[in-house]
Amino acid sequence: MVKGVTLETEGVRAAYDDVRDDNSETTYALLTYSEDNTTIRTEKTGSDYSEVLEVLNNESGGSMRAYCFLRVTTGDEMSKRAKFVLITWIGSDVPPLKKAKVSTEKTLVKKVVEIFSCEIQTSDIEDISLDKICERIQE
Repeated sequence: MVKGVTLETEGVRAAYDDVRDDNSETTYALLTYSEDNTTIRTEKTGSDYSEVLEVLNNESGGSMRAYCFLRVTTGDEMSKRAKFVLITWIGSDVPPLKKAKVSTEKTLVKKVVEIFSCEIQTSDIEDISLDKICERIQE
């Protein structure tokens, strides 16, 4: 019998805490599925969100399911604030059954990634450009 997907809780929580830390340079955590599709784990963290867009927009991005927790700084020089975004990426080539499972598997991610002001689920890279995300946060 095949078990359901599990979350690598310690690694994901460490990445989540790092993104939320105002003293950290880290602005994103990219979570992906293991090769055997049994575990959601931290793929990478960093401070350049364009790296996430490159991963999701490359030739394998169409068959990926991934989650990204992102810190975006809003406001002006007098009043800067951090806003957090949870992105769920479901590539356009993901089979229908795996697409359907994302909604239940995302609940595992949300047990750790609890605080965010905006949630986006998409398969269109344009929906998660930094400009589009900032527009959504400002609404």
